Amino acid sequence: MPADPLQNFGEQQRSYELLEEHRAALVADALELLREHPDLEVVGLILDADASEASAMRQALERATGQNFAGRGFIGVAPRQFVLQILRANAPASLDWLPASGARVLPLVAVTKGGVRFGAVGL
Repeated sequence: MPADPLQNFGEQQRSYELLEEHRAALVADALELLREHPDLEVVGLILDADASEASAMRQALERATGQNFAGRGFIGVAPRQFVLQILRANAPASLDWLPASGARVLPLVAVTKGGVRFGAVGL
């Protein structure tokens, strides 16, 4: 019997809402970072606090920043190569969905309990 396509609808909707809610702040963060480092490729990143799927990403962020993200989420921008390394090691199938980066595009990644959602926004 096939899986119920609406089984994780709430989490799917949540990931969409997270992207919509934080899109403007992520764009602002990306533009600020790109002013200082114009050759850097960045990804907007949202990790839901209770998403076990985000544990590898959270651990990598903790190592990179020295901050503890246990029990809380993360919303910000990260270097594209950093995000690719973690997705490649932990969710390789999701790489097919990560939008290509470009001079005027910010790829977005939202990780919730229901999985990973991708988007992109013009800069």
